[in-house]
Amino acid sequence: MRLTAKKSRHSRRVRAAAIALPLSLALTVPMAPSAGAQAGSSRPPGSGTDYLLPGNPPPRTPINTTDQNLPGLPAGVDVEKVEWITDRWANVYIKSAAMPGNPVKVQILLARDWYSQPNKSFPTVWALDGLRARDDESGWTLATNIAAFYADKNVNVVLPVGGQSSFYSDWQQPDNGKFYKWETFLTRELPPILAKGWRSTDQRAIIGLSMGGTAAVNIAERHPEMFQFVGSLSGYLDTTSPGMPQAIGYATNDGGGYDAQKMWGPYGTQDWVDHDPKLGIEQLKGKTVYVSSGNGNAGAYDAPGVLPGVPANTTGMGLEIVSRLTTQTFVNRAQGKGLNLVTAFRPSGTHNWPYWQFEMTQAWPHIADTFKLAPEDRGATCVAGGAIGARAGQFRDQIGECISPEYDGAPNKTRNEPGKIQDFRGGRAYWSPATDAHFLWGRIGARYSELGATTSWLGYPKGEEVSVAGGRGRFVEFENGNIYWTPQTGAVDVNKDIMAKWGETGYENGPLGFPTAPEKAVDGGAVQEFENGVIVRKNGAPGQSAQVNFVQGMIAKKFMESGGPTGPLGFPTTGELGINGGKFSRFEKGSIYWSAPTSAHFILNGPIYDAWGKEQWENGRFGYPTTDQAGIPGGEEVQFQRGKIRVVNNQIQLDPPR
Repeated sequence: MRLTAKKSRHSRRVRAAAIALPLSLALTVPMAPSAGAQAGSSRPPGSGTDYLLPGNPPPRTPINTTDQNLPGLPAGVDVEKVEWITDRWANVYIKSAAMPGNPVKVQILLARDWYSQPNKSFPTVWALDGLRARDDESGWTLATNIAAFYADKNVNVVLPVGGQSSFYSDWQQPDNGKFYKWETFLTRELPPILAKGWRSTDQRAIIGLSMGGTAAVNIAERHPEMFQFVGSLSGYLDTTSPGMPQAIGYATNDGGGYDAQKMWGPYGTQDWVDHDPKLGIEQLKGKTVYVSSGNGNAGAYDAPGVLPGVPANTTGMGLEIVSRLTTQTFVNRAQGKGLNLVTAFRPSGTHNWPYWQFEMTQAWPHIADTFKLAPEDRGATCVAGGAIGARAGQFRDQIGECISPEYDGAPNKTRNEPGKIQDFRGGRAYWSPATDAHFLWGRIGARYSELGATTSWLGYPKGEEVSVAGGRGRFVEFENGNIYWTPQTGAVDVNKDIMAKWGETGYENGPLGFPTAPEKAVDGGAVQEFENGVIVRKNGAPGQSAQVNFVQGMIAKKFMESGGPTGPLGFPTTGELGINGGKFSRFEKGSIYWSAPTSAHFILNGPIYDAWGKEQWENGRFGYPTTDQAGIPGGEEVQFQRGKIRVVNNQIQLDPPR
């Protein structure tokens, strides 16, 4: 839709916008002094705002067009961890050199054919958040259906998390406990990670809402080599005209207590010029530019206010009017420069998420055209048939509709026969002759896909999710193990032999509780941690089976604190054994004893342990140990409830003596 607003003097438009803002904001935007007040000075220093005279814009700093396709990650940049939310949504935590400290979180929604075509790379669509961006999750996934909408599209979606009030810029100074360097992160540090770790091509679209719309256009102008498509949804595309710098200053402060003059310097200085989207329009030549805005009137997603056409959300009304007017200024200037924009000025609508979700869907065909995507890459046309189709209807609420045809899975582990996989909007289906068709979704499905799905050691699923422990957790059974999930532990895979030992204790209803982490390999075996203990596997010699034992409670805590199987105790040789007034577990090189008064402490095999045994261990006059065995000059010592036993120069010393 193309609607043309009636042209008027630029200053009148900005003043009208200020009037439409919430009263507190309007009062903070002073009217600019007249041009006559600045006679003899084309650009007043400091905080003046009428330095940008109509028809006489100051020059912007030249654009740096350094190639971003780096051969390796920049110095100081690394991926700290990847967290899988679903089988198509990964949170990537990036150690940034530009913004050191806590890792920068980036959400990635994977392309439709990510799994079915493992050798294919995909274009990326970057979506920037608004002024009140949160540090835990992108507003796009919190407030829109972006994950479901893009599930059948063959692009990776990139969602930076955080950046409240930042305009995704490199700030001149730190403020409010942060020193934003978002532009450097997004343009220099993130692209090689996407290319190397997430099979992303150099075809890129960047789109944003509100503050993110301003930032998307700025970044595309300042790095024109990076993006072929840029979209602004209710962005502010004129940031330097009279009143606008102060309005942005109010917004950054209101949005989190940030000072915009620490972002781009004093109002009226060069960095403000360099971040005014309308002044960099010529850098957008050859790109697809999509701009949209409502007009502040109550629309389909607004509650009506008292007056006809006026929404109850008057703040959203005022903000959208400013967006509309500044976007119109941008469009007018672009048309004067010969750019042909895709302009969507809507006859109603306020500054709110439902409108941005709608605009996201409207922008997609233009993104697909820019990337020259084939029809089959723009959406899914598939049918769930055979054994998968026969059961798909039972799980429609969990998995939605299919987004791919069936494709080959790895041979199943049971009979080494080929299987099939089919992708759905909310999960994946797996079939093999030995296991039949089963469906996975959520965190369990994500963990399975992360491990390699049918190529992993788990093999094919043998069922769907089962609720356990009174609804506290869920699990899925596979050919060679299970995956368990609780909100507290996340999704954790457990191998068959550890499952068997865990079963001896009562599984999740026993003393160990749920697994909390996947097993970790150690020299000669592996350890898997549970809520209240560990299960340890010691690999057997060739031709011999492995030995699996559990350690629980405070004894397990002491065992792991002392180094686990690679510490002084070695591998466990028993489970937990009850004794008079306490518990103990045996290990290859010693034992750990526990009682309520003394807690858990270890004693190594050898002369101290033997001497304690001659005194009837915990039942004798020394009682339970109160310290771990530790070195002293010339030997070692253990303190007990009622004395000490030492070995010094290979001689046993009892205190008190016999």
